[in-house]
Amino acid sequence: PAPSMLSLLLLAIVSGSHALLRGACGSAACVALGGGGGGALLKRPWCRLSASAPPANAAPERLGARLGAAARSRCAFMAARSSAATEPLPPTLLPITFSVFAQMIGEGIAISSLPLHMTLLGASPLEVGLATSCFSVAQMVCCPALVSLSSRFGRALVLRVCLGGATLSSLLIAASGSTAGIVTGRFCAGVFAASVPVAQAAATDIVSGPQTARALSRVSAANQAGVVVGPAASALLIALFASCGVAPPLRLRCAFAASAVLSLAVLVASVLPGGRRNAESVAAAAAREGA
Repeated sequence: PAPSMLSLLLLAIVSGSHALLRGACGSAACVALGGGGGGALLKRPWCRLSASAPPANAAPERLGARLGAAARSRCAFMAARSSAATEPLPPTLLPITFSVFAQMIGEGIAISSLPLHMTLLGASPLEVGLATSCFSVAQMVCCPALVSLSSRFGRALVLRVCLGGATLSSLLIAASGSTAGIVTGRFCAGVFAASVPVAQAAATDIVSGPQTARALSRVSAANQAGVVVGPAASALLIALFASCGVAPPLRLRCAFAASAVLSLAVLVASVLPGGRRNAESVAAAAAREGA
């Protein structure tokens, strides 16, 4: 009797170990292949239930079956999440990122070239610091208000207002030959420098779930791309205007005028029929999010 009981115990241990290994292999395979399509993944043999039912009196086998079912559930969840994350982002996100990029190019030009330009105009270090700080102060005060207004009147409308403010500030700097005009233009730029948080809010209205991180990363990339491209564009434009015979005091002012033209072009494109349809899509997504 003792050897028979020992044989049964060994048989139960072997059966339970087999079920545990089967569940572990299924979980590992699902995690390893989580980047593929969900439908094809669920057809893998290690993600299917075994056709043979466990013995009623084999507790380790039942435990292994439960663990295998949990592994298969996780497999299905990972496959569905991976499939949703790899879907393309909606096209309504493109004009939002263009708006951020257009405004941040002007900031890149100002950060890189404006202090030198003001020094050439005879500005003191205090005036140069004032022109730099007034932008940040105005942004700190006005940005939360603009984000709140975007929740009430629509993200697309506030983005257009920000683009209009960026155009106005660049034109003020381009048309001004004095330190006071440049400081006024930088303050105006700070008042309307809310395109990044408004665009992030619009991105979260358009997409949801696993796509949210990708959409926010697109907005952040557009922001950083504008800051990176701005100084290079400023240098290229100044060199271009120098080759065209433009006087040195007017070269950076012409670069700000070019930045204003870019912001105005994106603003005009946003109010055309295609841009209005995108704005309506963003507004509908925001309404669904609020509901």
